[in-house]
Amino acid sequence: MKFGIRTRRGAHGLLCAAGALALCVCAAHAQNPPPPTGAAAAAAGKKMKVDGVAVEKAPQKLEGVQKTVSGHVEVSGDSKIYYEECGSGPAAVILLHDAWLHAVTWEDEWRPLCAKYHTVRYDRRGYGRSEAAKAEYSPVEDLLAVISDRKIQRAVLVGSSTGAGIAVNFALAHPELVQGLFLIGPLIDGMPTSPEFEARAARNSAPLKDGDAKAAAENWSRDRYIFGEGHEAERAKFLAALNASLQNLKSGDEFAAKSSPAAGTRLGEIHAPTEVLVGEVDIADVHAEAGAIEEGIVGAQRDVVINAGDLVQLEQPEIVLEKLTNFVDRQQRVAVDVPVDVLQSYVGTYTSRNRGLTVTLDHGHLIAQAPGQANAPIFAESETKFFFRTSDVEIEFTRDTRGKVTRAVIYQDGEVIKASRM
Repeated sequence: MKFGIRTRRGAHGLLCAAGALALCVCAAHAQNPPPPTGAAAAAAGKKMKVDGVAVEKAPQKLEGVQKTVSGHVEVSGDSKIYYEECGSGPAAVILLHDAWLHAVTWEDEWRPLCAKYHTVRYDRRGYGRSEAAKAEYSPVEDLLAVISDRKIQRAVLVGSSTGAGIAVNFALAHPELVQGLFLIGPLIDGMPTSPEFEARAARNSAPLKDGDAKAAAENWSRDRYIFGEGHEAERAKFLAALNASLQNLKSGDEFAAKSSPAAGTRLGEIHAPTEVLVGEVDIADVHAEAGAIEEGIVGAQRDVVINAGDLVQLEQPEIVLEKLTNFVDRQQRVAVDVPVDVLQSYVGTYTSRNRGLTVTLDHGHLIAQAPGQANAPIFAESETKFFFRTSDVEIEFTRDTRGKVTRAVIYQDGEVIKASRM
């Protein structure tokens, strides 16, 4: 939830809060120059912005990292899947990989996440170090097997591409186990695909028909939707990882069961806090699915990362880590119960100059909405102060001497906005 559209520069690119995709991308290009290249890019990469202030990029402190342990979890069909686990703490994070790489897709995020959270990643069937499927299976039940084996009570699911689709399916099947959804370049069941999407996949994977997986890997590494301009080092890293596990391209997930009814038709049933990152240059199908998630899941937030493609975690790991750790930390904030009559007293419309905020009550929960943006639930820190689990915004309600609610004070990005009740 953001009180007004805003953009800001990340470590390597621009992160843009999207109310609608066209608005976001146009606003980003209008307010900021194109990403630097060459020497300028190298210089810019040495700095990042923290709360709007440019600082030297310091290495992540990793004193709290626990040793990574690994093993195999038995799943249906007498099969086993490989997992890695590290870290500790009240928050659990499970990383679900994309359609090309296995769990190594999270290599840049792994150690920083281990330093802060109980973190698990695993290779889906047929990927990396996991056995290939021999019969139909459920990716949702495989994830449940991992969660049960590692004794995780609730987790934030972080999914990339088809991994995001598994996260969404799991949230529908086992909502009690999901603390939040963080989705990158999502592909979900039940959404239509364009002719270009199908032609691109057929074109890049064509060498597989002749048994030439290396040529297919080369094709995918050159794909214009996976990486942004100038990210040649990331392309090379992707190709090296893919060449080391060419079976990833052959798995095809052909034995993976689809959700029924399709997840794309059931997004409104998901109530977990949800955040979506999508690369600016990713294929239009992914942008459409990200928009559908934002519209379908109450309170979902969507950000566009400028000059990034489908695998934002490889291209812009600093942005992913910043957004993800903020998201996980928000899920850990403790909410208190507030009497319904007190909540009812906050219902109304609040305005400040050309900005506004509408607060409603739905089944005992306060919902806030800024003009042109999706509504989102707010949670009570006290009887007067509330916070979002989907953004770093807080709202405090104030009363006059007669006890009447007269104002909502909104705290966002260091700014204090005093909005009077209409």
